[in-house]
Amino acid sequence: MKIQAQALILGVTSVIALNVKVAPSYAVNLIGNLPSNDVSNTILSSSSGTNVKAVSFTIPTGMDYILENAILRLGSYGASDVFNVQIRNDTGGTSPGQTILANFTLPGSQGDANFDYTFTPATAFTFLQNTKYWLYVDISSGSGGSGSIIWRASSPSVPPTGVASYGNYLFSNNGGANFSNSSVLNSFQINATPVPEPLTLLGASAAVAFGAAFKRRKAK
Repeated sequence: MKIQAQALILGVTSVIALNVKVAPSYAVNLIGNLPSNDVSNTILSSSSGTNVKAVSFTIPTGMDYILENAILRLGSYGASDVFNVQIRNDTGGTSPGQTILANFTLPGSQGDANFDYTFTPATAFTFLQNTKYWLYVDISSGSGGSGSIIWRASSPSVPPTGVASYGNYLFSNNGGANFSNSSVLNSFQINATPVPEPLTLLGASAAVAFGAAFKRRKAK
């Protein structure tokens, strides 16, 4: 009888636990359009032409996501090139906000050929559900950038897809003071891990209470 009682308690506890939703602990494609066929590109230069490129995306309702990394398909990235890769806020307008929410650490250069470069966040950051963000790449001299890089893209254009919904691409020739729409959908991917939902305290408490009551009843 003792074994049967323990089995019953375990069974009830398991049924309650099955009703507790916990998010997976592995990274997913939050938004992106890799792999790239490298037929198109944007040249980002600190001295002339485009020096800022940004792409917007919105996290759906239902879950927050922890930023893991961002992957950019780059060419002609030399050891002396300096640029900023960031996550920025959205102000509800038509261009990125001024608030830098996350900075990425630059990986080392692999030479002039095209490579998928993985950028890791300098500090932990969580994307909030039902919120719009911008991936912001800035090589302007005003932000400390120098040199030039090529941000590769596919042709025909491949819109980013993933958990988040894609918005649009913008470019700036004056360090982000003004932006224009871009038809070049540069190749990237942002990876993130879903934030686990907390255990349902009511369900856990009910399981413990039921087990204690059942054991007292069997003891009598």
